[in-house]
Order: sequence, then structure tokens, then C-alpha cells
Amino acid sequence: MTKTIAIIGRPNVGKSTLFNRLIEKRIAIVADEPGVTRDFIIEGYEDKGINFNLIDTAGIYESNKKKLSKVLKETSKSAIERSDILIFLLDVREGITSDDLYLSKLLRKSGKEIILVANKCETPKQDNEALELHSLGYGDPIPISAEHNRGISDLKSEIYKFGKKVEFDFQEEVSDSFVKKISILGRPNSGKSTLTNFFIQERRQLVGEESGLTRDVISLNFKWLNKDYIIIDTPGLRKKSKIDDKIEKKSTKNSLKSVENSDVSILMVDALLGFDKQDLNIANFIEDKGKPFIIAINKWDLIKNKKSKKIEIIEKINNSLSQFREVKVVFISSNTGKGLDELIMKVNEVFDVSKLSISTNNLNSFLEGVTSSHAHPNINGRALRFKYITQVRNSPLTFIIFSNRPNAILDSYKRYISNNLRKEFGLDGIPIIIMYRKSENPYHNKN
Repeated sequence: MTKTIAIIGRPNVGKSTLFNRLIEKRIAIVADEPGVTRDFIIEGYEDKGINFNLIDTAGIYESNKKKLSKVLKETSKSAIERSDILIFLLDVREGITSDDLYLSKLLRKSGKEIILVANKCETPKQDNEALELHSLGYGDPIPISAEHNRGISDLKSEIYKFGKKVEFDFQEEVSDSFVKKISILGRPNSGKSTLTNFFIQERRQLVGEESGLTRDVISLNFKWLNKDYIIIDTPGLRKKSKIDDKIEKKSTKNSLKSVENSDVSILMVDALLGFDKQDLNIANFIEDKGKPFIIAINKWDLIKNKKSKKIEIIEKINNSLSQFREVKVVFISSNTGKGLDELIMKVNEVFDVSKLSISTNNLNSFLEGVTSSHAHPNINGRALRFKYITQVRNSPLTFIIFSNRPNAILDSYKRYISNNLRKEFGLDGIPIIIMYRKSENPYHNKN
């Protein structure tokens, strides 16, 4: 499948020069006079087995909205719509202009993959100056000089990476071949090995009333509802103060290590004992590792007054883990198998959410909405403004919010944003990271 890339930028930032450089042909007309390109030009090229169509577009600017300018905008917008990847090209020597800000707003609305490129970087000093462009919210820019062929290989590598991502995104969504690794953690005798035995339909793991029967971390394959999984059974985790055995210390270390090697963790809780401080410690550890998890309340078949007990347990969990808003909780019996279909369904749900890529456009619409409906209070008489938000990675889902005064943001307001972000995009029970960075004034020190 051929991927389409459009080079977008204001006039005279070097779009046509870059176009010629990438396709390794001199097709687009290049001149010092801005506005030479008036329609978009398409040319194909191949890189490591991926076919690309590259589009050179007319320069877009906000100020002149008459006649030709209007036509140029429409043709460039058409190129944006038909593209999979957008190269946002800026001139490092001029910095961020009002036209660049106008273009940035236009590109965010597209929801397309965006590569930020700083052109006319001919020295290491200009490479450092290019970092200023990070404030636009698209990550670190790639410094290049299209005219002198500097940094082009780095740009091609980034294009290939994005192209490969676009290439396989759909395949990943529909493929059932990926085998999810599920680690099971919990206190001793919470039913982890019994659950493992039920899934694999074999008595592979020792079970009994005596705690500590499982000493090793065991990985086993199983199939559930025609899908393949790997379950990682771990020794029971006790409080550090109660561990004095060298083998148990090593087992505990291996148990915790299993979280890093898994895609989703299941925290097993004994329904007869309820959710206690040690369960909270385990949950916090899983969160620190950035892994999605589900809490399975086991031995539910032994509970008599289920309605009141369920309310009690969920309330305690939500109060203890308030940073998640609502953790996924499933009530099961690893002995009878009741609730296990729902458990695996939740495993798949939280796994899919942990891999989400949320468009910058949707994120910024969210940020504008929450900060408008409930503004941050002034600090020392000065307003605090939120500029934009972008997602920088998943697993764990990580976001950066740019503000004029990030160090002054109240913790309560950070919780407000986090809770609403979870609510808006269905991220309940998923570890997320929100970082706050300072946004630079693009007009600072400019005439």
C-alpha cells in the first residue's frame, strides 16, 4: 500500500527544495521568490519496501485572504486531506511566525501524523536554535538543510518509521496472532495458582491452604475463546517486614519483575479478607511500572451477602486508588471458573486502551473545553494559561501539557485535568503520565 506525504509550510521555507531532495530529482521549481509553487506536485519514491507519494504544496499564509491566496489555501488543504503523513516545515532562521501558528492550528485539526522539520539548519548552533520549535507541541524537530543535503537521512528514517506505523496500524487492530502476556500477582493463598490451573485445564501448579507453595515464576500457554495467551503465575507477595527467607526474597523479586515482562497484570484479592494495605502496595507497584491491570476478587462463591460485600470492596478500592478514577474490578471464582470470561474480556479491554494513540486535535479540543469550563485560579494576580497538549508515547500513556507557568499549576487542578482526561477518553484504570512544560513566547526578542 502506498503512503502519501505532504510537505506543508508557509511560503519560502524550502518546501520545493526539500521535495526535490527527497525524491532525488529536480522536478519542483525552486526560487528565492515566495509563492512559486501554485498547485501541488506529486511524485513517487520507494524506501525499504514502502512506497510513498510525496506532495509539494503551495505556501499557506493567513494574512492575505484575497484571490490567489484563497486558491492556494484550498489546493494545499486538499493535499492535507489526501495525505497519511504531514511534514510541517519551518525556517529556523525566522523562528515561529504568526503564519506558522496559523498552520499549526490547521494541521492539528487534520488529525494526521505530523513530522516537525526545521529547515535551513546549516550549523550545530542552528540545530540548537531549532529546539525552540518544540513549543509547537509536535515533539523535537528534525534539523535539516534541504539545500545542502544536511540531516536528510535522519528525516528519511523518521518518514520510514511513520510510514511503517501507518502501514501496520490496521494489521495490528485486526490481528489475533499477538499473544498477550498476563501476570498474576497477589498475597499468598489468594488463588493465583488455582486460576492458572483452571485456564490451562491442567493441575500444573501446586495449590493448598498452606501459603507459599508457589516459589517460582511460571509461564504457561493457554487458549481462551479461541485466542492464545501466556499466563505468568507468581509466588505470593507478603510485606517486606515478614520476609526473612532468602528464597522467598528472590521469589518476591522475580514476581515483581514479571510485571515488566507482561502486557497486563491481574491483582488477585481474597474476597474473604478484602482489599488491604498489601494489595494497595502491589497495585501501586504495577502503576509505577506503567502496566494496565485488573483487580480480580477471588473466592466470590464463598461470600454469602454478595450485594453489600461488593459495594464495600469497590468503595474501598476506589478510595484507595483514586488516581485511577475507577479501576476495573471483576468478581470471580478460580475454583469454579465463574467470572473468568469477563476477566479475560477486561484483560483485552485494558490492553487495547493502553495502546491508544489519541490525535493531537482531539486532545486539544479536550484541553480547551476543560480549562474554559473551569479556569485555573490566578496565582499572585497573574493568569495561568494552557497552550496545548500532545501524546508522546503509550504503555504507559504519556502526555505533555504546555503552559506559560507550569510550576505554578495547583496539584488539585492537575487532578482535575487527569480525571477529566480519563473520563473523556475512557482511560479509567489505566496508568497515565501527564507532564507539564513551559511554552515559549514565539515573539519574545523579535522585532
